[in-house]
Amino acid sequence: MKTRIYVAAIGVPVLLGVIFFLPPWAFGIVLGGISALCAMEFLLATRAASNIRILVYCTVSAFLIPLLQSFWTIGLLGGLFVSILLFLALFIESILAYDTERTMPFSYLCLSFFGGAIIPLFLGSLAYLRAIPLGHAALLSGNFFDGSVYVLIPIGIAFVSDAGGYFGGHFFGRHKLIERVSPKKTIEGSVGAFGATLIFMLLFCLIMIIAFGVEFSLLAVVIYGIFGSAVTQIGDLAFSLIKREYGKKDFGHILPGHGGMLDRFDSMIVLAPFITILVFWLPVFLQG
Repeated sequence: MKTRIYVAAIGVPVLLGVIFFLPPWAFGIVLGGISALCAMEFLLATRAASNIRILVYCTVSAFLIPLLQSFWTIGLLGGLFVSILLFLALFIESILAYDTERTMPFSYLCLSFFGGAIIPLFLGSLAYLRAIPLGHAALLSGNFFDGSVYVLIPIGIAFVSDAGGYFGGHFFGRHKLIERVSPKKTIEGSVGAFGATLIFMLLFCLIMIIAFGVEFSLLAVVIYGIFGSAVTQIGDLAFSLIKREYGKKDFGHILPGHGGMLDRFDSMIVLAPFITILVFWLPVFLQG
């Protein structure tokens, strides 16, 4: 636990510095590096990369997608274009190798596309969120802040939900949640995650009221808190299921106390696009 805290104590300030003091494309580069490592860990854990070229295609794609998403003018279209190129490259490899000793099963192709395109597209939503221009018209938020504030919502939800689940389970955990998939998770920990996330959203809005004088939607706060924590927990369980399927304890060992990069960002992969959509469909801040 101490190692996890030390890593977070270093990583969180660095990440916040990149978000607030550097341009969106710098955040895109950082996120691209994280996505590339996640893709590599995923392909190695699932043994989907049948040759080094597949690993290179997926890693490069995973880096480029969040980087392109960090540019507001091209955003999601840039990420989709790279995904299409990866799709074509994987199928070309599969077609050329068909009925030879290098045959690539369709399941490997799907796993490779998931690692090289789906993971970075989802995680890269953070870069798109960060790229929101100041006072964007689609958001009823006034002209006081840009995407650097909005990107704190999914990051905060993921961190607080995880912490609430850990401490809730540690101090009150008695009943297992889904022991076959994640033996350490408890129902009490899950409830703690929901409660901590709701408190975080209320405190976050309170800070925004003090700092910018905004108004907020209580309904949106509740939805962000409850569904945000639910998506975070399901995302965590989803990748735990993948690890069980392939007999892995962790996806990697790059982060002391956390495992691999994918172990740290697994819940964020699902949460990031979910919150990004909510930011546009159900703005939490009503006016400046």
